[in-house]
Amino acid sequence: MTRKAGQRVTANADRLVMLKVVEDIVGLKRTRIYRLIRESGFPAPYKPGGVGSRWSEAEVRAWVARIKEARAA
Repeated sequence: MTRKAGQRVTANADRLVMLKVVEDIVGLKRTRIYRLIRESGFPAPYKPGGVGSRWSEAEVRAWVARIKEARAA
């Protein structure tokens, strides 16, 4: 995605977010999130630049939606 100076990114743009944001979205803490990654298909983090973990916000929100759909079924 290319932006011109002063142009805003839309709210639905997929961005890479830090663990704190993931915790806020899913309502779980670090230990449980990493356990879910190992055990049940929670989105794995990306390592941009090889340092620090970042998650796709769209992938995390899609995971939450799948959990809600499974509960409703």
